Amino acid sequence: MKIEKNLPLNVQFWTTEVASKQANIIFEEYLRNAILELEHSELLKEKTHETLKFLSDQVRFSLELLEKISKMSITTSISSTVGDFLLSQAFELDKISDSLPDGALKNLFKESALYIGIEAEKIRKGYYNS
Repeated sequence: MKIEKNLPLNVQFWTTEVASKQANIIFEEYLRNAILELEHSELLKEKTHETLKFLSDQVRFSLELLEKISKMSITTSISSTVGDFLLSQAFELDKISDSLPDGALKNLFKESALYIGIEAEKIRKGYYNS
């Protein structure tokens, strides 16, 4: 078998060009995925921050309302209305806190929701009526 030197194609040039184009495509895809992941991470951090702010505001509001109710004498109709409102707040807090990542903050908000729910049920049943 005889190998001729005059091949019409430069095989070495062709293979490096194809390989470099494929490497660029792979790198572009990798870079695109990395940027999307960073954007998603930033959006997730923003969403978590907004969720934490909302939950802390709701807990603060509910605890202030409980404190005000403890200092005044209330009737059965008022206790039923306020108890229902606080119970709905507790359910909302519990549901929203499920979206947080596992950890101490999630546990804190879940326990706060439980406490507010227990106190709301006591108010609804008339434990604090005058």
